[in-house]
Amino acid sequence: MSKSEQIIQNEIFSNNVSILDKYECLNLGATTIGSLMRSSIIKEYSVSKNVSSKKPDVLIIDSEKNVIIYVEQKTPINLKNDKDLEKAIEQELFVAKAINAKIYVVSDGTSFYWINPKTGNPIIDENGNYINLEIKPKENGKEVAKLINDILISINDTSDQILKKEFLDPTDLAIKINKKLVNLTFASAKMSLYTFVELFLFKYLSDIGVLSGDNSFSYIASMYEKEDKDKDKDKDKDSKNNDSKVLGKYLEGPRETMRTIFPEGQDGTSIINGQVFHIKKDEFNQYISPDNTDKIFKEVILEFENYEKENGKFIHISADFKSKLFETFMKHSNEKANMGQFFTPLKIVTEMIQMVDIYEGMSICDPACGVGKFILEAIEDKIPEYYNYKKKKLEKRIKIIGFDKMMSERDDLTIILAKANMLIYFSELFKKNNSLQDVKTISQSLLNESYYLYQTMLGTLGELEENKYDLILANPPYYQSKVMMEAAKDTEKYSLNGAGVESLFLEWILKSLKPGGTANVVLPDGIFSNYANSKLKEYILNNFFVESIISLPVGAFFNTPKKTYILTVRKASEREKEENKKQDYPVFAYIATSIGESLDVYRFDIEDNDLKEAVAKYNFYRKEDKNNLRDLIKNHIESDPKLKLLDIKEFDKDKSWIIENFWSEEEKIEIGLKKAKKVVTVDEFQMLLDDMISLMNEFKEELEWLK
Repeated sequence: MSKSEQIIQNEIFSNNVSILDKYECLNLGATTIGSLMRSSIIKEYSVSKNVSSKKPDVLIIDSEKNVIIYVEQKTPINLKNDKDLEKAIEQELFVAKAINAKIYVVSDGTSFYWINPKTGNPIIDENGNYINLEIKPKENGKEVAKLINDILISINDTSDQILKKEFLDPTDLAIKINKKLVNLTFASAKMSLYTFVELFLFKYLSDIGVLSGDNSFSYIASMYEKEDKDKDKDKDKDSKNNDSKVLGKYLEGPRETMRTIFPEGQDGTSIINGQVFHIKKDEFNQYISPDNTDKIFKEVILEFENYEKENGKFIHISADFKSKLFETFMKHSNEKANMGQFFTPLKIVTEMIQMVDIYEGMSICDPACGVGKFILEAIEDKIPEYYNYKKKKLEKRIKIIGFDKMMSERDDLTIILAKANMLIYFSELFKKNNSLQDVKTISQSLLNESYYLYQTMLGTLGELEENKYDLILANPPYYQSKVMMEAAKDTEKYSLNGAGVESLFLEWILKSLKPGGTANVVLPDGIFSNYANSKLKEYILNNFFVESIISLPVGAFFNTPKKTYILTVRKASEREKEENKKQDYPVFAYIATSIGESLDVYRFDIEDNDLKEAVAKYNFYRKEDKNNLRDLIKNHIESDPKLKLLDIKEFDKDKSWIIENFWSEEEKIEIGLKKAKKVVTVDEFQMLLDDMISLMNEFKEELEWLK
């Protein structure tokens, strides 16, 4: 390097500079490649003496010592025209290739030419323009880091262009793969869903650069292409062992890497726990798949590969897919009747979240979280605001925690799916911080601290810490269990003596809320009607404000005909307690007869959605002076026959809180809750009987002819 080149270099890269704690910018010029490798400053490769003796001007490396950018510094006089540029690019391109640099940059201090080392061509943006961003870490480090990230997940040995930001919604792919996975006769719908999610994550983590080389999706898929070519050369060759070999490579390579970067939490669960694909080695140390799952694995991998060819890489995932993946998958399973145990319809989840306020610094809990929808949907649109990875540490401006209980031996899939679901929701965060160590750090701080699986009989109920959460969103289980009730009583934490496990969960929720906190919970009708819950209701009236009760239609949940309600309560604040303030405003009550989807096992989307209407009107109501509504709001509310504002005095501990009781028979008929009774005269009834008898005689004659 000449003296003038060094001066330009020093002006830009005066010292080694960190770029967003993700990359290190090394100002060199007098240090050889060989010395850098021997000193473990950069990753070591087998290189020629010529390469080893080269002295790079500037290197930008990541935390794993990979060379991300190789910068060749020139003086302006040496980059006067295209011929000079071409010569400058060729001068050190072979060195950048030899040390596996991801990007090669030639610069004169003013102009920066970004080159793809694999092709030697300029890197272009989504619109086909040359990339010319200046590399000035102290001034534009954030912009440089973003561009590096976009380039790394886009370019390869056949493409020099940054991918367009097109959000993929691979719902159709999920349905296709589900049909293939049903051939694994021992795999339940939940296990099939888990398998899809695992392989989806394998593909996604490969596409964003977390899994690379032999551990990448493209490498595993290419093994099948090689297998087909080998088979063409040798017609007699059996591909059976080859399919097993590919599966073995996946299980012992990429899958093990994923197990490392997604370590188990304190509860013993990780994203990579369950397994439906099996492999072992025979007496000759060759892979075999006794149950032929290697064939299904191949079909699934090829489906993912075909999807990429038609639609592109899984880099930007649509919000709809994140929200609806589990729902879509389960709707196309053969076990719809059993999925309600860990599944709350998204349409109900979404509306319940709309009823509450989410803000920075709060703590949100779901004590029976299932696959984690409530807490994930609550923060989904503000994840970039609440979470930031900085200085190798995940900063969290909101706390979310979901608990669940292992219902039977080895039934930890629900919490595993919750963690996998969270990774999909936080895909942008993982994409921006995609080194193996960063992913592992985020996983430990995010996934393992956000979900916990209890393996005790009481589960969540076994640990009750009062006044802990600002918001609780839940659809707790409801069933009878004498053993559970007695075990809970033995803890001496439950004193309200309600009926059913749901009463224990409600007591847990009420006591776990901070003063001023809100709970929005799905509960069965027994909580509101059963006399055994009078002490529970008294506790609510003495310590809470009953904001809303919304009646959900029978069939709102997948596997139960149980009548359910959404109860919204707010715990009295410290000041309200001191002033002994009691509720003096009406309870918002609404009878929803539809939720925006059919109430059968198929769950088709429909236009009718009373629940959405209920929530919209509740939000108007809760933000008003409830004892002095403005005429516009009052008219808007009172014009709806499915809505009533009920005096809090109507809610007594010894009375039923079933809100339908406050509607007259005529009103129930008007809103479609009941059918009108048709009264007929004696003569009309006689005519109906005659018609029926005549019809039955006709059927009798038909039957005689059939003899």
